[in-house]
Amino acid sequence: MIKKRLATVLTATVLAGGLVGVSAGAAHAYPRVNKCGSAYAFKKSWEITDSRALGTVVGFIDIYYNSGNGYNCAIARGNDTVVTGQHEITVALRQSGGGAWSQDGAGSNYTSYAGPVYAYAKGACVDFVGRLAYNEFSGQGDAGYSHEHCG
Repeated sequence: MIKKRLATVLTATVLAGGLVGVSAGAAHAYPRVNKCGSAYAFKKSWEITDSRALGTVVGFIDIYYNSGNGYNCAIARGNDTVVTGQHEITVALRQSGGGAWSQDGAGSNYTSYAGPVYAYAKGACVDFVGRLAYNEFSGQGDAGYSHEHCG
């Protein structure tokens, strides 16, 4: 319940500031491909769900980390068993506790993923948000996570 409430607050906060982004990786999704760079190690994928469709997973947010420079990277991607064609995918990332959001995809018409976006967080955690608007924007998935990955 707390995570869901936080996701709603983070998504609203980021979207109000012009942030949009989504991506991730699991079976039947646009394949998880490291677009962050060879020095970035994959950490985990988080789900983007459609609240109107009782939690249907519509995409994923993939998080990567570079231990050499302390930067995190995020990419959002759609679940192609649910979402096909072009759609708005957005992703945003920042160091937990504030600071500017690094974002990609606002107003986009992407077919596979948004990002990469980067945020410095050596010895700290990151917040990230993803959004996927699809089916002529009648369907929408949102996800927001705080303090989920710490490097």
